[in-house]
Amino acid sequence: MMGTVVLATSSAAFEQKVRRAFGTSVNGSVQRQHTEGMFSDTLAVAKFLSSSNPDVIAIGPNVPVDLALEATRAIEDERPEIGVILVAEATSDLWEQALHAGVRDVLVPDATDDQIRGAFNRVLETAERRRRNLAVDAGVPESSGRVITILAPKGGVGKTALATNVAVTLAANGEGRVALLDLDLQFGDVASALGLEPENTIADLARVAGGVTATSLKVLMARRDESLYALCAPNSPADDVPEAVVDKVIRLLSEDFENVVIDTSAGLNEATLGAIDLSTDLVFLCDLSASALRGLRKVADALDSLGAVEQKRHFVVNRADSKVGITPSDASAIVGMEVDAEIPSSQIVPLAMNYGNPVVEESPHSAVALGFESVAGLFVDMGSDRKRGFSFRRNR
Repeated sequence: MMGTVVLATSSAAFEQKVRRAFGTSVNGSVQRQHTEGMFSDTLAVAKFLSSSNPDVIAIGPNVPVDLALEATRAIEDERPEIGVILVAEATSDLWEQALHAGVRDVLVPDATDDQIRGAFNRVLETAERRRRNLAVDAGVPESSGRVITILAPKGGVGKTALATNVAVTLAANGEGRVALLDLDLQFGDVASALGLEPENTIADLARVAGGVTATSLKVLMARRDESLYALCAPNSPADDVPEAVVDKVIRLLSEDFENVVIDTSAGLNEATLGAIDLSTDLVFLCDLSASALRGLRKVADALDSLGAVEQKRHFVVNRADSKVGITPSDASAIVGMEVDAEIPSSQIVPLAMNYGNPVVEESPHSAVALGFESVAGLFVDMGSDRKRGFSFRRNR
């Protein structure tokens, strides 16, 4: 076990159990803080327990659960990079309360050595990743970032493939730090498309004590590399994400990241409309099916009627080489916008999505990868030498 652990308990026996569980493998420090009378002021005790800058705080046994949860909320609010373990008799109700309070694991007082090692190691690993996220962003000046929202009237036209490949391209080509936000809150699949297994999602932000802050947002995002972060969709369609949380997340991301790419669900729901209001650029995406084109025209007309006209609009046709009796020129006339980029059909795309390997990395010289890069090129300053790797749409 590596890291600093604080045991908030009056139980010397539990301290000995922890030390025995790790034996000589402890590579850090284990400190026990006597808790009798401490929890009369949970905010003060949270600050005291955090003052030594530990990686993990284990609260209990012999601490009233309601007071332990209050202290956890205070720690989560002030120091979300610190992982908290609750030592108490586990019940389904307790697990739910613990999750909402920010507890990372629940450990029963009579846990075995294997259970103790497993719980502490899991939470220590999470704490280490959260600290890395914060360390990477330390000292980075705030930006007024570009917010690119991908829109489509129906599902299955390739929004997630476009969002992930554009985000990866911008991050890889020196376009500053990129945040990818999955706003398909019921069935979003950005995590799978990038090969990520996030421990947290946007739904967890809705449960953070004290509300969404820049710090809590950073530590809950999944980091793919030094330049690309993702905030993934909830694991369950039943998870509720209030509109206020979505709004705050986008505002904070645009302050801290040079580029924010937003994948959305089909059509125009409240989350998508909120994202549109905060966007600098809108990418209208569809294939060459008549229903998709008519739907996209309705989307554009609806935004006109709502007054969403300040954002720069880009029209992208996916599967542009499909032989379905409608050409990209026809699509332009139907939608009422000039086509800015065309992406060809390719079996590489579903394969890459299934394996979590973006096409622009897996098959960078393929026609479809160049198509994705041409969309990224819509947001790139052509005057910079570092952009010469992009392939832009040729004039027809």
